[in-house]
Amino acid sequence: MGAGISAHETEQAARRRSKTIDDGLEADRLRQARTVRVLMLGLSGGGKSTLAKQVRLIHDQGFTDKEREFYRDLLRKNLAFAILSVLSAMERHGIAMESDELTEISCQIKQKLKAKTTATCVLDLQASIIHLVSKTKSQLREFMENHMSVEECVSCGYLLRATERILSSSYVPNDLDVLRARHKTTGMNEVVFNFKGLEFRLCDVDGHTSFKSKWLQNFDNVSAIIFCASLGSYVIKSKEKDDETELHDALRAFQTVCEYKAFETTPILLFLNKSDVFQRQLTMTPLSTVFGDYRGENDVESACKFIQSLFVTNVEPKDRRLTTQMTNATDTPHIRTVFEASLAVIVDNA
Repeated sequence: MGAGISAHETEQAARRRSKTIDDGLEADRLRQARTVRVLMLGLSGGGKSTLAKQVRLIHDQGFTDKEREFYRDLLRKNLAFAILSVLSAMERHGIAMESDELTEISCQIKQKLKAKTTATCVLDLQASIIHLVSKTKSQLREFMENHMSVEECVSCGYLLRATERILSSSYVPNDLDVLRARHKTTGMNEVVFNFKGLEFRLCDVDGHTSFKSKWLQNFDNVSAIIFCASLGSYVIKSKEKDDETELHDALRAFQTVCEYKAFETTPILLFLNKSDVFQRQLTMTPLSTVFGDYRGENDVESACKFIQSLFVTNVEPKDRRLTTQMTNATDTPHIRTVFEASLAVIVDNA
């Protein structure tokens, strides 16, 4: 008898291959059915990336040693920018240091940081920076509170208070440091985690000023959208229109997202973020100075309800699934509670 493969054996092999393919397709279908894709949108400065980092801390494994090394260098660079920003602003306002020695040190630091704001450069200036910050702590704090925006004051203040720790040779960023680190998102970053037996894929998209349909086409078939807007942006000048603010830009972007046909049945979670900044900003700039039709009290709850109404007024249809949360992205216990509730809403609609 010959050694060739019979027709029966060939058919059996074909059936096995077919079953393997079918099993693979079925496994993929089941995996896809248990995957929830959440798109995180919003303009730059809305706090999306900070929220994504919170998800890593709360629902994932946190940050690796290698990632913390990256944030160590980034925070040192952030510190360099903060010091340069404050010292340059003081110079513009004609605010002098309290002694000739400190004036000379300040000038030397500014000169070197203007040439290069890197982690290496700030380490080279370690002794001078620590000496200057420690000797002018009260003066720097008073200047920032009186001459800088609340958001700048919060960001720079955090870094300046941690100067000695950040410049230490043994420095390893803690979780709050990582959350406070400022790094512009480019492209799309994805965070994958599990919640109630489902695989979530949270896509953090960089903050484009213009949300055009052509750009949004890349994100069809998502389970939910989280849109982040900074409450404090009502005092920041618009990049699009000279007579408006970044909050107006965010309102336009939100409306574009809501009107995009592929998202018409997609649940939207609106996160009105940076409530801590907003609370302090209201004491300096009442909401009515920007929105003349606002007649409410100048407190956080009333002002936030008004801003929320600006976002939801033009949402169509009126019965679409929209949930709003006021958030502080750097407050981990608060974000844990908000995200648990938000993810539950997404699961119910998945």
